[in-house]
Parts: sequence; structure tokens; C-alpha cells
Amino acid sequence: MKTKLNIISVLALTWSATTFAQQDKHLSMWNENASSINPAAVASMDEDVRFLTNFRMQWLPLNGNALRTNTFSFDAKLMKDKKTGSHLGLGLNFANDQTGDVRYTSNVISVPIAYNIGLDKNSFFSIGISPGFVSRSLGTGNQTWDNQWNGSTFDQTIASGEVINASASSFDIGAGMQYKYQADGQSHLKIGFSVNHLTSPSLSFTSTADKLYRNVNFYASGTYFQPERRFGISPSLLVSLMGPNYNVLVGTNFDHELFESSKRTDYVQRSFISYGLYLRWKDAMVATLAYKIYGFKIGVSYDINVSGLSKETHAQGGFELYLKYSLMVDRSSYIHDRRMFRWRGGRGRL
Repeated sequence: MKTKLNIISVLALTWSATTFAQQDKHLSMWNENASSINPAAVASMDEDVRFLTNFRMQWLPLNGNALRTNTFSFDAKLMKDKKTGSHLGLGLNFANDQTGDVRYTSNVISVPIAYNIGLDKNSFFSIGISPGFVSRSLGTGNQTWDNQWNGSTFDQTIASGEVINASASSFDIGAGMQYKYQADGQSHLKIGFSVNHLTSPSLSFTSTADKLYRNVNFYASGTYFQPERRFGISPSLLVSLMGPNYNVLVGTNFDHELFESSKRTDYVQRSFISYGLYLRWKDAMVATLAYKIYGFKIGVSYDINVSGLSKETHAQGGFELYLKYSLMVDRSSYIHDRRMFRWRGGRGRL
């Protein structure tokens, strides 16, 4: 049946490393919002509140099968203990994918919740869960079936005799853990592990069972910054497994500080420009560029396809754009330490 083949091809396109259908979204700049794959990473930033939106367009030359992904996330620290740094993290993640002539669409909404425990002044451990809701839907206007072939074209006025649901939805949940070592306000290391789709939700359009595989993620990321040179390096590694599918992304960003923060006020805040190069194993080379100032960060990336799909895509893998805003809510007892580049209680270290 042509429609079933169309659906399978659309699903296969959304996981570029293999040709299997079951998949999750993947973003080249995943490290800007690790809570989308690990609930333990929610509200693990230095600031108190963070907003992020991301747009990705992928495989434009594939005549109607280009994949568009939109995401939005919010996370915040609650009940923060200023002595230990322990706090509750609460967030909201939303993702929408759409592709194909039959308008195959998936929506995921989740509420990650984590508790971040201050082990000492430099080490933090967090555990989290992410209850949510996942759904899929199909547009029906462009579907055609084998028995609608009249010898020269598909005639959609002919009854197909097929019974197919236009949508499917299910409850979903994920869980994870993360360790963070903060050497100072400039250098840190994060290691995380998560498992999503613990309930293996069923999202079948027909009576045939079609359950999502569990999604296992491991990542490590860090930043090492040299204030004397105003230069830093931020390598990262992501390994994501989902049934027979896999996604491995490894590379680094290079960070250049343009302006230092004011020592006692917010009049001048740190300004950065970053650029990076990553490899998505057996799929694409990824180039990134970002600029950060006054709590805002805007970034772009471009995937150059190097897999077997490159002939059809003309090496045009995907374009990604994000905008992030982070802020400190409670500043009444904080000053900014220019040397440590972080907020500290009381009078701080001068």
C-alpha cells in the first residue's frame, strides 16, 4: 500500500543514522537544553530561570519529506538552599515534528522534575523524572492506496476499503540522573544518564501494536576556561540508543570572551562568541555559531550530510536556530565576582 510505504519512509527519515522507523527527535545543539533528554538536568544552570526555543528544518531537497522540528522549554530553581546549593528543579518541555506529504506530526509535552543535591561546594548530584504525553497524527487528504490505481493514476474517489486512525496518543515518562562538578565559575563537568519512554507507549494508527522503544541516553560535557587568555573550550559527547537505532554526536565549542562582567554591578555583563565543530556518527558534520550577552544567547548550526542520503539531499542535512534567555531572580544578597564569574552569597570574594 502506497500510504503505508509513505508513512514508513517519513518515519525512517526522522532518524538519520539508520533506516528503522521508531525514533525520537534529535537536535544538533542538544547541550543547550539537556533537560529535553534527561529530566535530572532541569534547572542545573547557574541562573535561576531559563527559557529556550529551538527551530530545526532538515533535508529540504527531499520533495515534501523535509522534517521540521519546533521546541520550547522552561525551567526554574525552587526552594534553593543558599548554603549548600541544593534545590528543586521544575520545567516544561514541548516538541513538535512535522513532515511528509501525509503531514505526519508528532507532539511531545513533558514536565521534568528534579532534585539537585549539593554534595560539597563543588559537587552536585541530581535525580529526576519526566511525566508527559506523546501523540502522533496523520493528515488524510493526500493518502492513496493500491486499489485506487485506475491504470494511469491514483483515483481518490475510489473507496480504499482501508481503516486507519488519524491520531494516536499515550502517557509517557522518563527518568535520569546527573553529576556536576563545578571547579569554579568558569570550568565545570557534567555527566548524565537517562531512560525515556519507560512505559513503551503504544502509538499505532492501526490495530497492529506499535510501541516506542525505550530511549537510553548517556552524555558528558564540560567547559574549561582560561581567564588570562579569555578563551575556553567546551567539548561534549552524546550517545543515544533506541531499539536498533543509535545517535552518536561528539565535538567541541571554542569560546571567546569579548567583554568582562562588571565587578560589583550588572552594568556590563560577560559577552561571548562561540563556534564549534561536531560529528554525528555515520550521518553528518555539524558546524555551530553562537553569541551571548545580557542573559540572551542566540545560536545556529548547519548539518552537512555525509551519509548515504547525501546524494538525495545534496549534502544539505539540516539548519537549526535557537534563542535562550537566562536570568537571576533573587539578587538581593548577591554580587557578581568578576574573577569567579558566578553569583555568590553575602559580600562575595573580592
